[in-house]
Amino acid sequence: ACIHPDASSKTGYMVDPEELQTHLPLLEIDTGGQEIPGAPYYRSGVKSVQYTLSDSGETTIRASMSVRDRGALHMLSEEPDQNMELQLRYRGNSSRWFDKKSYFLRTVDSKGESEAQELLGMEKHDNWALHGPFLDKTLMRNYLGMNISGQIMDYAPDVRFCELVLDGEYQGVYVLMETVSRGKGRADVRKPSRESGTTGYIIQFDSASVRSPKALDNFTDYTRVLKPKAQVLLEYPGERSLTPEIKEYIERDLSAAERALYSYDYDSKIYGYEQFFDVGEFIDYFILVEAFEIQDTGSLSTYYYRDVGGKFKPCVWDFNNSSGNYSDNIEDDYSIRKFVAVQAPWFWMMCKDEKFTNAVIRRYGELRKGTLSDRSLEGFIDKTLDYLGPAVDRNYAVWGYSFDPRQVDELNKLLPGERNPRDFDGSIEQLKDALFGRLHWLDEHIGVLRQYSHESAVKKFNP
Repeated sequence: ACIHPDASSKTGYMVDPEELQTHLPLLEIDTGGQEIPGAPYYRSGVKSVQYTLSDSGETTIRASMSVRDRGALHMLSEEPDQNMELQLRYRGNSSRWFDKKSYFLRTVDSKGESEAQELLGMEKHDNWALHGPFLDKTLMRNYLGMNISGQIMDYAPDVRFCELVLDGEYQGVYVLMETVSRGKGRADVRKPSRESGTTGYIIQFDSASVRSPKALDNFTDYTRVLKPKAQVLLEYPGERSLTPEIKEYIERDLSAAERALYSYDYDSKIYGYEQFFDVGEFIDYFILVEAFEIQDTGSLSTYYYRDVGGKFKPCVWDFNNSSGNYSDNIEDDYSIRKFVAVQAPWFWMMCKDEKFTNAVIRRYGELRKGTLSDRSLEGFIDKTLDYLGPAVDRNYAVWGYSFDPRQVDELNKLLPGERNPRDFDGSIEQLKDALFGRLHWLDEHIGVLRQYSHESAVKKFNP
């Protein structure tokens, strides 16, 4: 009843937020009419992408958010269950160019200082991502990937579907996500200690045209195995608590682990990488990357964390481009199957270890009988469709024009154009075809991983 004809919109329809009744949590953000910073652009004479700032020259603006998530149905006329203040900006890499934006949220107090909040039943924190599925026409790749990963790994970011009204305009279906950050229920590592000079930390392998101030001086930086323009960035600790001594500790700690990984003794129990890396977690992460075919592994949005006295663990992030939804490299032949993680930093050395590749093959077989079985995954997708229900129609009353590749530019669609689904049902079929086609290929070829650890492939690394 809230969807009405509107000749001025690209779809010919509009959603009246005042008439909206949704079973999903309802988020309402009010910017007070401010322009949201973080939009990408290119400045004349500058090769790297630039991002807009607020009117006062800041990277974020103050905004307010109301949350309605208790009870069966939610509408704007109801009293909110929560009211809070935010620091707000656009977020993402390539997704910043999409028509439907994603947002970074920091919950703050009346003075603008960080204040942890519990949101949609997730653990208290001040740092959140509000993901707007756009290139992913199913709306569910991040939701699916994070939930499946959470059943397999020690930690995967928690996620919740919701609908968003921004400055009085309905924006569609969103996914509120925990970010990869330190905290209870997240990457629970220790804070920096000035007394001991140690800290737990989180790093990200990412890519940029210019070197980031967060880039680390570490061993992998000199091995020349990083993809072009890739960097290793320090995500935690942040600038406020990062002293030169703590940064030096992180760089030495990280480099010690990498030297063991790239050494002649890489597969030694005493001197090798197993002393520094949680191998079981890396095996599960490797399988998830291959199952969902996450092409960005090792160059974009690849996170690892390590606590004091602990071992490195990986953390999944960003399934938006997974399962056949990868938008770059127009020349790629997507009909050709191949492993995607075997040449990624760190993993290309682990794959030289026979114990690692054999363990991956065994573990993959176990997961295919349970969490990663066709039956389990198809059931999860179908249950998610049932859960989204009429929210799908509301979302595409606003964004349905994107099913027509002629109505969007090259940054807002898959290339080549024939890869774009023409309706929502087609997008679900495309997801299932890509995911199950990938898994069936892995069923037949997972044993090929042994060639990466065969003596003929690794003998140059033996002393």
